[in-house]
Amino acid sequence: MILSGLQIVSRQLVRNLQHVVQQQQPCGIDLTLRQVSEWTSAATIDFDNTKRQSAKVSGLCFDVHSQMITLPQGAYLVDFNETIHVPRNCMASVFARSSLWRSGVGIHAGVVDAGYEGAMGALMEVKNPNGIVLYKNAKLAQIVFEEMAETVEGYKGVYQSSTSSAGRDGQGRVTNS
Repeated sequence: MILSGLQIVSRQLVRNLQHVVQQQQPCGIDLTLRQVSEWTSAATIDFDNTKRQSAKVSGLCFDVHSQMITLPQGAYLVDFNETIHVPRNCMASVFARSSLWRSGVGIHAGVVDAGYEGAMGALMEVKNPNGIVLYKNAKLAQIVFEEMAETVEGYKGVYQSSTSSAGRDGQGRVTNS
């Protein structure tokens, strides 16, 4: 069963909302832009995570006066303002808002496991050859929660309680690019 936006808000599954009324949707909650980063190193991925190393990132700056950023074609890591708390009997998925993909921009994120709590982010791909202009706090994605048939042990990975989607070993710095 998919939880309604009202259920998500009342159960406080998404926190740090910028404006509850504007972000609550019938089937989920809109996620808003906090930070845009680009990758500055390669990552290492293996089977059992003994060699795993997150790619390093560097945060890009919004214009101080307009609070906007212009992005050319490319791939970016976006962090959302909101944090989440996924109950052990739910899972969540993140989807691009239709205004984004209609503008030639995609959002990609994996399954958010039961029991995860912390920061939310996603891969944003700007495919539009003319790029995109984004304002700080722009609504980019919608998170949808689904109840599972049973309660599970829950997520215990390295991203638990993280404050950035880059993870603990990929923390970046903000640049003036």
